[in-house]
Amino acid sequence: METIRTFLPALLAETPAPAFLMSVAKPLVSFAAFVPYAAFVSGKLEKDAAYYNLNPQKWSGIFLAFGAAALLAVLLVPTWLAGFPLMLTLMVVPCAWYMKFRNKALEGTKAKPLSVLSIDFAKMAAERRAKSAMAGATLRFQKKDRSDHPVPDRKDPGFETYGALEALLLAGADARASRIEVALSKQGAQVQHLIDSVRFKRDPIAGELATRVVDLLKNYAGLDPAERRKFQRDVLAFVRDGNRRLATVTSVGSMQGEAIRIDFDREKQLTIAADKLGAGEAQLKPLVDALFTDPRGVVLVGARPGQGLTTACYAMLGRHDSLTSNVKTLERKHERIVEGVEHADFNPSQSDYATQLQTIVRRGPDVVFMSEAGEPGVGKVVCGANARDTLFYVALPTDSVPDMMAAWVKAVGDPKSAAETLRAVVAQRLVRKVCLTCRAQYAAGPAEQKMLAIPSGKQVQLYKQSGKVLVKDQPVDCPTCKGTGFLGVTGALEVLVLDDEARRLLASGDAKAAYMQARRAHKSLSLQEAALMKVRAGETSLDEVRRVFAPPAAAAAPAAGAAPKAPAPAAAPKKS
Repeated sequence: METIRTFLPALLAETPAPAFLMSVAKPLVSFAAFVPYAAFVSGKLEKDAAYYNLNPQKWSGIFLAFGAAALLAVLLVPTWLAGFPLMLTLMVVPCAWYMKFRNKALEGTKAKPLSVLSIDFAKMAAERRAKSAMAGATLRFQKKDRSDHPVPDRKDPGFETYGALEALLLAGADARASRIEVALSKQGAQVQHLIDSVRFKRDPIAGELATRVVDLLKNYAGLDPAERRKFQRDVLAFVRDGNRRLATVTSVGSMQGEAIRIDFDREKQLTIAADKLGAGEAQLKPLVDALFTDPRGVVLVGARPGQGLTTACYAMLGRHDSLTSNVKTLERKHERIVEGVEHADFNPSQSDYATQLQTIVRRGPDVVFMSEAGEPGVGKVVCGANARDTLFYVALPTDSVPDMMAAWVKAVGDPKSAAETLRAVVAQRLVRKVCLTCRAQYAAGPAEQKMLAIPSGKQVQLYKQSGKVLVKDQPVDCPTCKGTGFLGVTGALEVLVLDDEARRLLASGDAKAAYMQARRAHKSLSLQEAALMKVRAGETSLDEVRRVFAPPAAAAAPAAGAAPKAPAPAAAPKKS
């Protein structure tokens, strides 16, 4: 035992330390040689074979077989100095073989001969880097020819800006926003989403990054990034998960700074038929009958800003058959092309609005849409002798029918002429539709039955917004409406057709009396009554109607996902 105690330490002291028997450099060199081969074959030769239809499947198999043989050579040959050259040879042979075969097969054609000297390896490397960067991007922005804008590399200083632009658009798209509004200032940018006609504030973009994001957005949309004051508009195309979307980008300068508006699928938003706006058939029938009998005069179309005025006007134009009617417009800037309609944009550098409208009227159109009733001289042009056989749709940015009638009288300057030409008034407000996935059903109480003119004793089920669904007995945000409780909008419309008595009252200067007379004559629903009818039908909620008809200060946009507060109850509709 004593001998072991003496011998063992001596033996351990003489045992050599473990050492690496394989060189680290050799595998790295082998791998570094194989990667260019794989990239060259897949990025150049296989694509070339597929482009010229030179049996690409066969050549892919050959390249794969030689590549596998090259790897086996460097791994199985005992001496690396012998295996590595064999590996290189096995990689060079199929490439030279293909180029020889390819050049012979394409001899006499316009295809240029392929050789090592003719290949731009720097370009191939740049394309690989671009492809790698593209793979890391969620959105791909497209040029007018549908080719992709390059994505900055992660090491590129522009990558932060690209990522911030992606985040801006993705946040709006994921929240179902129809519009993103960006207010640019020296401190950064304030961001808002317009979701189902309601604005929601979002996290701002801080500092100088906001300016870079806006400039990149404008560049991709074909706008001038350096222009901060003039009106600019164009279309931005981007692809997400293989789906291509269009966004209309509008830039407007002001004293506060540049304002950017991004409208998703704007063409689709503006393309709604008149019978899909939200008015019932009973509401539209008096208007259709009146204009079918005598398609002349003035129809006022009104809505508050952001409440679908342009959509409603285009829907009215779409009622007319362009094959039998000559339809023209004069707008500040047309939003979309209505099939068969001749659109004209007002050019203030040529002449005033009334003069340009007069030029259109002299051509004898059947229907004209005009967007600027308040411009000097416009009312006189519409009421002039040249316009007596034309039907005019006049857009007014207000939804109070008496106010619209008074504004028209003021624009004409002569109550008698204004009343003589006025045929009808259409006013609209947008109400959000309750989400069918998460809406909550309840029985109408006595107060609600009275408000909705429900006969006593009749049970009616109403709906209110929720925004929550149960998942494993836990309430979570509804995946359909993203927690807002609403999904989409519909219009509450007031359609008023004036009879002779109503026009007589309007000519005397009493717009309110003319309004009440027209309502009595056709038993017309008011805006508020039309909205309450949608509550009875289960399309919207009482909370939403209260929000829409509350005074402007009380109808501020609610926080995201929160139900709007309910101001004073709406008046009950009259029974007809």
